[in-house]
Amino acid sequence: MTGKNSGLAETLRPRLGAVAGLVCGLIGIVASLQLPLGTSRLLGPGAVPLLLSLAMTGLSFALFIKPGTDEAEDDEEGGGLHGATMVALVALMIGAFALLLTRLGFILSATALMYGLYAVGEERLVSAKALVRAVLTALAAYLLFVVALSVNMPAGSLWGY
Repeated sequence: MTGKNSGLAETLRPRLGAVAGLVCGLIGIVASLQLPLGTSRLLGPGAVPLLLSLAMTGLSFALFIKPGTDEAEDDEEGGGLHGATMVALVALMIGAFALLLTRLGFILSATALMYGLYAVGEERLVSAKALVRAVLTALAAYLLFVVALSVNMPAGSLWGY
């Protein structure tokens, strides 16, 4: 009887996560529609949150239809990071990014955040690949927001701005 409950739990758990993602995505869509979307030439404050919420909703829907494989058992056997540990690390990094953004500026704090995310993904504290990816991601974000969209990103009080 326990095997049957375990099988049911293994089937429901990914779908419950997908439902939670769908709910959060829909809340994000409704909230972002309360803000001005702007035009195609000058995006408003609601445009990026709307796009991210739509992406989250679509991904959650796809995960609801076809859940991925459960990697928790593989992580535990291999001794890697899993579940709550990984979520806690990512939440701490995002919190640090929010705190450092006004002090260090967008470019440095985004590079640090992306390095941390890539390093967690690789499960290595020091990684040349993660550093290269972080710098390229921060550069791409700079080109998108500052150059292409003309959005003023925080330069950081450390630099006198």
